[in-house]
Amino acid sequence: MKTNFTASLKISFFLLVICLITSCIKNENIIKGDTKIRFFNTVDELAQDFYLDGQRVSTGVLYDRNTEYTVFEGDKTYNVLSKNTGTKITSDSISQTFSIGKNYSVFYAKASATDSVLKVYEDDLRPDTSQSRLFFINVGYTLGSRVSIRNETSSFTKTLGNGETSGYIVLPTGKNSKIYLNLADSTNVVDTISYTNFYKGKTYTIVIDGVNKGASKGKLKERLIVNN
Repeated sequence: MKTNFTASLKISFFLLVICLITSCIKNENIIKGDTKIRFFNTVDELAQDFYLDGQRVSTGVLYDRNTEYTVFEGDKTYNVLSKNTGTKITSDSISQTFSIGKNYSVFYAKASATDSVLKVYEDDLRPDTSQSRLFFINVGYTLGSRVSIRNETSSFTKTLGNGETSGYIVLPTGKNSKIYLNLADSTNVVDTISYTNFYKGKTYTIVIDGVNKGASKGKLKERLIVNN
């Protein structure tokens, strides 16, 4: 019994020494906290690859598509860059700080027919258990007009130009949450999003765009994304 006790004591002391040594070693690779980022391609041209500090983090994101949220080290400033897939041609780059515990959307969009840009938005995904929350972004550089937005009873109204956002709109669910959109200079042509798409506790991003090619160029279109 004495031998076993002595052996156990030695093992315990040995493990304690290891723990003390380990705790004194400075680990430069410790991640202080996470941030989550997703990437959108809203330019009807080539697919895009997205990079953070020169490291490719998503590949071949097609027009009108986005990635899921991916976890990265937070509280850090990154060089965010997009390239045409399969080429070395840089579409745009920006420097952006991403905070710990936050969610972000990076949009590759067009400011004009010849100017492509990256824009970063912080996503507020806090659920409202009694209502839905809507975030509109206009990326329709071909629309040629601002876009008017309202719900069934016009309890909220917004008018957005290309590159503008609505902020988060809290909206009770039900028939009153049916959304109407039209070009400000073409009030007779109205698009709608049914109230049946919206649920309590959910947050939505609604991407407003314009058809960029063909006979329907400049026609209003929308895409609804459920964020949580």
